[in-house]
Amino acid sequence: MKATIDFDEGLYRRLKVEAARRGRTVRDLVAEGVRHVLGIPEAPAAAVKEEAWFGVLGGYGRQQGRHDLKAIRESVAKGRTRKKSR
Repeated sequence: MKATIDFDEGLYRRLKVEAARRGRTVRDLVAEGVRHVLGIPEAPAAAVKEEAWFGVLGGYGRQQGRHDLKAIRESVAKGRTRKKSR
């Protein structure tokens, strides 16, 4: 069944980052949270091996302590090399 949920923008961004960090989807994390609140154990078939679909990105996400926009920009900037203009 589908449902529409309105999230605060900041909360949704954090949820997306956490889902990526775990190699999961936002849908998976929301369902996991609902099961937790209701006291229903997670079904074995729903468990996703960490990094299953994010590969290296999942490992990279775990290395980062902060997940705010400034931290993401700083992290991206670290990996860039400036090209000399001609």
